[in-house]
Amino acid sequence: MPQVSGRPPPYSREWVLPPPPLQTDVGHRAWAFQCAFENAREIVRWTILQTFKNWQEKWALEGQKVSRSGLQQAYNRAPEDLKRAVDWQLRWDAPVVMLSDQSRRWHEHVRRKEAGIHEDILPLRKFEEEFDTASPAIQKAVQRTVSAWTNYNGPVRLDPPQREDLASVYEAAPPPLKLALCFVLEMGLTVPFQRMQTIDERRESIYTIVAEHRALVPQWNVRGKAAGLW
Repeated sequence: MPQVSGRPPPYSREWVLPPPPLQTDVGHRAWAFQCAFENAREIVRWTILQTFKNWQEKWALEGQKVSRSGLQQAYNRAPEDLKRAVDWQLRWDAPVVMLSDQSRRWHEHVRRKEAGIHEDILPLRKFEEEFDTASPAIQKAVQRTVSAWTNYNGPVRLDPPQREDLASVYEAAPPPLKLALCFVLEMGLTVPFQRMQTIDERRESIYTIVAEHRALVPQWNVRGKAAGLW
C-alpha cells in the first residue's frame, strides 16, 4: 500500500479535505480523478502535474502549469490520451512524466510483460474491438501492414483489407503476421511493419526507454525531499 504524507506538498498549498467541491462544468470522472490524486504518493502527484504541463500534443492548457485547485478543470479539458496517461499513473502507483500517448503504451506494454499477462496475439474478437476503437491513422497502418508484410514475406502479396474483410484475413494470417498486426494496434503506430526483426528492435528500444524512465525516479525522490516537496 503506498504511503501518503499527512501534510500537503508545497505545490498543493491550497490544501483542504475533502478535495475541492465538484464544479458544475466538470464531470464525475474528473471528481473521481481528483479523489484518487489526493490519495496518491506525493511523487506520483508531482509526475502527474508535470505530465499535464509537458504533454506534447495539442490541448487547451498546453504548456501551462496546473494547480491543485484547477486540477478538475484541467482533467475535464484534457484530451482522452492525456486522461489515460494520468489515470494510468494513479492506477499503478507509477511515477513517470509522460509526454504523449506513446509513453503510456510503452509502460503498459512492459508492465503487462512483467506481470505475465501480455498477449502477443489477440483472439479475433478482441483484435476487432481494439481495431474499431483505434484512430483512423492506426487502423490504416494495420491494414497496410497486411500488404507490406505479405509483399516482403510472401507467399502472395495481399492488398490492404477493407474492414469487412479484416476478420477473415486475420484468421487466415500466419502467427508472425498476426503478432505484427497486434503490435501495431497495441503501440498505436501509424506506419506499417513488414519484418519481425523490426518489431524485435522496436520492443528492445521500448524496454530501454522504460528502464531510463524508471531510473529517474530515485533522482526525483532525492531532489523532492531535499526541496521539501515531500
